[in-house]
Amino acid sequence: MTVTDWDAYWHNARSAAAHKDGGPQDEMLERFWLQLFGTVFPSLRATPRMLDIACGNGAVMRFALTARQNSGSNSDLHISGIDESPAAVDEICKRHPVLCGIAADAVQLPFQDGAFDLVTSQFGMEYAGPEGFAEAARVTGHGGLMAAVLHLRGGGIYRECATNLEAIDGFRDCGLLECFKGLFNAALAVQQGQNGKDLFRRADERFARSVAAAEEVLQRWGKGVADAALYRLYTDIAHMYRRFKTYEPGEVFTWIDLMSNELDTYSGRMSTMLQASLDAPELDRVTAQLTSRDFVIRVRDILNFGQHSVPSAWVIVAEKLKS
Repeated sequence: MTVTDWDAYWHNARSAAAHKDGGPQDEMLERFWLQLFGTVFPSLRATPRMLDIACGNGAVMRFALTARQNSGSNSDLHISGIDESPAAVDEICKRHPVLCGIAADAVQLPFQDGAFDLVTSQFGMEYAGPEGFAEAARVTGHGGLMAAVLHLRGGGIYRECATNLEAIDGFRDCGLLECFKGLFNAALAVQQGQNGKDLFRRADERFARSVAAAEEVLQRWGKGVADAALYRLYTDIAHMYRRFKTYEPGEVFTWIDLMSNELDTYSGRMSTMLQASLDAPELDRVTAQLTSRDFVIRVRDILNFGQHSVPSAWVIVAEKLKS
């Protein structure tokens, strides 16, 4: 998935994240970060400097502000967040002017060595690979901490992403958008007297087959799969089909192209999540990389999400030894 894809994602889904907002994941993540910050902040300097890598919608940064307020401390907390998406950064700065958002690449952080007392990331650092962890280690000051929540290969979020991707690919294979476009083109041609009704009939038959195939995908995976994006697309097409003559061709074709691009973007996001996820040996290599850079691993654990406590994410907390 390209930077442009992520920018479009954050532009169209300002409050979205790698997990479902408002669900049990958020409760567990908030609990983790608030507990961590409540423990860490008293041990840092009076005005600690924090960097959140791949900050997205700024959830971790907001948790840090909340923890600081709950502590009753009157001293400043300097929080910076970097993300490849300018749209994400712009939204954070608009909603929280006290936060410093920077559009930057996680493998080439625009900061000096040891610039921060605390470096965090929630479902972001792993996308940058080993270089991303190396950069995070570089900008963590001696005596400072690095804390990250990382995608767990085979975990709950991983399986959800895999399901979403399979459903999206199956939906795209139905050719629903392409057949709808062909049907609309055929109807337009008939209206203009360019072709007979047989062309429209054949296009309508192809469209009906694609609808049936799309319905099979929805029956298999459920209406809520992929955040209900596929079901919304299906119902929008059904609505437009029933009111064929009320739509301008140009608007319909533009909408079809937009929906096709959104499916591509969603599919790409799911693919990169799966690729970025870490299994146990891969996490071992990450912790070995950190220990080689003067870090001591304080926490290496798994976060469980949901009512049934499904393993869903890795957690690592590492302290950089004082020089």
